[in-house]
Amino acid sequence: MGRLFDEATRQRVLYKAWQKIKSNGRRSSADETREAIEEFEKNSIGNIRKIQQQLRSGKFQFDPQHGVTIKKSSGGKRGIVMASVRNRIVERALLDTLQSKSDFVKSVNTQDTSVGGVPNRSVPHGLQLINSAFDDGKVHFVRSDISGFFDGINREKVLKAISHVIGDPAFMELLDHASTVILSNETSLGEDRKIFPTDSEGVAQGSPLSPLFGNILLYEFDKQLNGRGVICVRFIDDFVIMSVSERRCRLAFKSAEAFLNGLGLKCHNPYSGTSSPDKAQFGNARERGFSFLGYDCEPGLFQPNRKARSSLLEKIRDRIKAGKTAIGHVRKNQDSFAARSRYAQTLTVIDSVIRGWGEAFSYGNAPQTIRDLDKKIDDLLTDFRSWYALQCKHMSSEDRRRTGGVGLLGDIKPKLLCEAPFAIDPSKKIRKSKTTSVISTDGSTAGKLNKENGLSPIGAWAFKNHETGEEKSGLASDTTNNRMELQAVIEAIKSLPIGGSAIIRSDSKYVCNVINNRYIVNSNNDLWKKYLDVSHGRKLRVVWIKGHAGDIFNEAADRLSRDTAKAALNLK
Repeated sequence: MGRLFDEATRQRVLYKAWQKIKSNGRRSSADETREAIEEFEKNSIGNIRKIQQQLRSGKFQFDPQHGVTIKKSSGGKRGIVMASVRNRIVERALLDTLQSKSDFVKSVNTQDTSVGGVPNRSVPHGLQLINSAFDDGKVHFVRSDISGFFDGINREKVLKAISHVIGDPAFMELLDHASTVILSNETSLGEDRKIFPTDSEGVAQGSPLSPLFGNILLYEFDKQLNGRGVICVRFIDDFVIMSVSERRCRLAFKSAEAFLNGLGLKCHNPYSGTSSPDKAQFGNARERGFSFLGYDCEPGLFQPNRKARSSLLEKIRDRIKAGKTAIGHVRKNQDSFAARSRYAQTLTVIDSVIRGWGEAFSYGNAPQTIRDLDKKIDDLLTDFRSWYALQCKHMSSEDRRRTGGVGLLGDIKPKLLCEAPFAIDPSKKIRKSKTTSVISTDGSTAGKLNKENGLSPIGAWAFKNHETGEEKSGLASDTTNNRMELQAVIEAIKSLPIGGSAIIRSDSKYVCNVINNRYIVNSNNDLWKKYLDVSHGRKLRVVWIKGHAGDIFNEAADRLSRDTAKAALNLK
């Protein structure tokens, strides 16, 4: 193995990568991401050791990714690739190794006019460059962004550029696999599959490696577009060209267009008359500034742009709306803990949102703009306080405390001694015989997740018997994915005769860890006791199978559970 491969697969490098992935994942707005981080953390050292062993033995396989579409402000769709924690750890370890050990990558990262996706430089450094350009009289500008940048990156070209300078086949093979997009839900995406990268072209938006691939591809672009009285500041796929004359800016933009076209990329042309001002601008910054990096920029003035300010206000409105809903839910159910975002909690979240936004835009120098924004926030908070005060007039003292954010001891549900946490003894190993059944199980949920209580409106379980072909499914309401995965295993066992033996296959780490690794049962006690009851008198082995990896029986159970849940949701 080569030097870089050895470095990337060291435990300390993988652990450092895990710390970064964990930090980012905990702040994710996606419940699935936060849950995956929590699950990996339960045995992080063991998991990292396993990853290292698999990498160094050549047995590591990247998990298929999940494609998610989100709407663009322009009306189209953007494809985001959701990868497993273990995938992201390896990707991050590869990135850290390249950035610390490759002289070529170091030179890419030290191109001072590239300020996105590089160590130790970001938005404020881009603003510094723009401010210095203004001071030098470079007030003429052209701003643009590259269309479909991550999808259009020539992955093979970037891999060849890296391979040419590092000479480490094992590292390059791993990097190739890490940057390849294989979607687990390709079929269900339908026509939307086209907005995701293919094997040879494009990288996953959301991967730790993608910004570096983009910066390597545009390294020569950055060098060629700077000099001869022109500066080009670039943040990933957004760039602004500045010069002392309009003519130089226009010529530089033509050069930029030609360079990008040579790479199979296109950028929005502000001179065409068809590009939105959000995508491209040109002009004299003394007469009319430009938006870049979330700021409105003009000589002597940097302030959060309209889109950034509107986004903050919208987030606060959303939190207030969620708070009102939660307060109503708590009051209706006479339960302090029926929802999280009560009055005090809503204010705490809003405070956190304001602090985060304020830190991100703290490099501005427009105090009046900030004061105006604070006034609008004050108005929103005043309305919220007035609304809550009106609600309190008709509340009991208990409800005022509940909805105010301080729970009642009396609302904590008493527990029976039989509900104490417990562990399940792993099943004895069984040998498969002619009479041993093999059953694949799965569970799923449908509908919008209630973030206040973590429940989905509809859930379904399903199983498929490999030998007999028997398929069965069922429904539950106000449930979780974990409960449905466990219910599927229970129902599969119930389908067996007393004294029968079976291998039960599940893609749920939650279920398999409790059954096989003595994870403590702290929740879903009712279902786990059912599992123990139905297991009695039967010889069982529950095994984990990787989901969405092409296994026909796992796919059949998954499809049946999803279809059952969706059909029930459509009937509601």
